[in-house]
Amino acid sequence: MRALVILIAASTGCASMARHDWRDAQGAAQLHYELEGQHAIDHPEAMTYPQARDFIVGNARLHGMFGGKTFGLHAGLDLGAGGTIHGGGFAYDVALFPIGVAWRFFETSFLTVGPGVGASGATGVLDDAATFPLEARLEVGRGVRLLARGRVTYLAGAPMRDDGARVGDELEGMLGLRFGTAYDEYGFPTGNGYFVGASYKEQLGTRFVGLMIGYSIDMGTRRKPRSGRDIDPGFCCDE
Repeated sequence: MRALVILIAASTGCASMARHDWRDAQGAAQLHYELEGQHAIDHPEAMTYPQARDFIVGNARLHGMFGGKTFGLHAGLDLGAGGTIHGGGFAYDVALFPIGVAWRFFETSFLTVGPGVGASGATGVLDDAATFPLEARLEVGRGVRLLARGRVTYLAGAPMRDDGARVGDELEGMLGLRFGTAYDEYGFPTGNGYFVGASYKEQLGTRFVGLMIGYSIDMGTRRKPRSGRDIDPGFCCDE
């Protein structure tokens, strides 16, 4: 939790705000841990690589945003690793989202859109490729929180994976619900809890569906006016 506080403070430029109240800065961060299983539903026995019909992958996703009370910039990092059930191939999917746009609304809800760069593959199943995803993320609510994500990915360096989806080379999305708590941490609106979700993916001309379980934490600066009691005056570096 402390790491999210530090990330928000850094992204809002706390150290450089000598002439302004640091509480006027706006930022937010989210950390997700996920375990996902996916199964091919388009005649797996006819697939070029039938051992690719089942995947289990663990993901960690850290994303942050900073800027104004409503609109700002977004950046994120996704790290995923796992394998195929049939054949035991190692699978990975990593992506960096260096800059995107964010729209914050209500207290801690947001919508982000941004391009990224990364790499993915699976030994003996998916050729390694450079990936260029375009991703949209949506989270709404606090105690009970809707989680949604959609991504279109274009590839380079793996011709056998080209045109494997109706849009782009690969297409994926997820929709889930988090059941947890909402509270204030160091004066920041905060929420955390476990979530369950469903996922969908198109690659190699095949459709996959999956189930996902995970844990997420979100924290942001308060969009409403603060009271003096909300902030620990010694937490930030501004004097």
